[in-house]
Amino acid sequence: MGQNYHAVNGSSYAGSLGAVSNPASIVDAPFAWDVTPFAVQVKQSTNAFIIKKYSLLSSYKNAELALQNGTKKRFFFANQDVHLLNGRIRLNSKAAIAFGANIRNYIYLLNSKANWQDSAFGLVDFAKINTSSLPLSAEAAASTWAEAYGTYAQTIINDGRRTFNVGLTLKINRALAGGYIVTQGVNYVPFNTANGSGYLLNNGNLQYGYSSNFDRVNDNNSATANRKAFLQNQSSSISADIGFEYILQPLPNLEGEDENIYNTKIGVALLNIGGNKYLYSSRSRAVIANNEGVPDSILENKFENVRTLDEFNDSLASISGAITTPNGDFTIYEPTRLVINIDKHLNENFFLNAEVTLPVISLVSENTLFIKDMNLLAVTPRWETRSLGFYLPVLLNIRRQLWVGGAVKAGPVLFGVHNISNIFSKNKMQNGGFYLAFTIRPGKKNDGDIYSRSKLTRKQRRNLDCPTF
Repeated sequence: MGQNYHAVNGSSYAGSLGAVSNPASIVDAPFAWDVTPFAVQVKQSTNAFIIKKYSLLSSYKNAELALQNGTKKRFFFANQDVHLLNGRIRLNSKAAIAFGANIRNYIYLLNSKANWQDSAFGLVDFAKINTSSLPLSAEAAASTWAEAYGTYAQTIINDGRRTFNVGLTLKINRALAGGYIVTQGVNYVPFNTANGSGYLLNNGNLQYGYSSNFDRVNDNNSATANRKAFLQNQSSSISADIGFEYILQPLPNLEGEDENIYNTKIGVALLNIGGNKYLYSSRSRAVIANNEGVPDSILENKFENVRTLDEFNDSLASISGAITTPNGDFTIYEPTRLVINIDKHLNENFFLNAEVTLPVISLVSENTLFIKDMNLLAVTPRWETRSLGFYLPVLLNIRRQLWVGGAVKAGPVLFGVHNISNIFSKNKMQNGGFYLAFTIRPGKKNDGDIYSRSKLTRKQRRNLDCPTF
């Protein structure tokens, strides 16, 4: 996700990375071409646990995981991506293309308000401290896919004072792995037993499904054979991004005008329109609770020694009111969202960027499966030239967590962290992440000398013929 490389939000130097954030952005770039052979990004957010004794400056071997006690709605979000051989080429002064391949993964988990204490060792203890939180519910989804994309962007208006660009990205997706869990209306009531008080589970439903390629993995096969079996017969689909960019130029003929100057840039993009289809595993299930009630003692007895999913399903069938096996396909939609970006030139090489992300996929039917993006608001001051950059993104995510990040660009290398606390604190690694990108750009002598004529107006520079490839 180019959008998660927050340092280069709105930057004309983003190049091919900017194509994933706004397809229209690839036209207004000071390079004839750029190539990102490799980039990786990792981001996570949770209030369910703390990773102790570990930071980016310490050894992971010392890390400890501690669950968070208390009554609250718990969540976990994570996304990762790998960019492989992404590139951008300017076709002429008014058009550019971008292309590449990416592997992307999203995971999220949410549950209703519940009390968790590490002193609650049994089901009775958990039920006792959560009687005021009924009914209980939870949901989770995960989707991993590979995509090959192509982007085309075109300048529609350029009169020297304003520029209007449009862009479209089409992606061919290959579903790799997916799954979901939804449980709703879980309720129980107290009852007396010969051994004291207990609880009867008398309502609720559970449905879970995952892609069938997990079932093809066999411990008796080699890693190569398992990898081949896991990836074969997966579904393909098409998704798209569309974007617009409006640029207000400075007054023409400014002495010493910077090669990448503008007054204000406004970008609007609708991203990740589409989804990925997976074939249900035969071990997926849809379950309705037994209305007559199941005692907590039986529940613990049935599931205490479960070691495999088949054993879990057998135990589930023995205590449920109804159980069925979903079949056919299920689709997990990508996190379709509207992204509005405003980039303001302040002075010389200083810029200020603001970006807001509005979820769109959540407006569709409640029965639609989709993954969630955690971005909400990002404000990024930056100082940037062709080869150097310093960035200070301030991020507010959908769970109202405020992070201060940081990034540095030195030549072809961009490295950033979503949360600077990941570097200096040893109990913050559960919230944050990092990104690393390696981007090759032409030197000034090899870029057609298009932008080195600083005394020309921006319109005159843009209308110069581009080099032929």
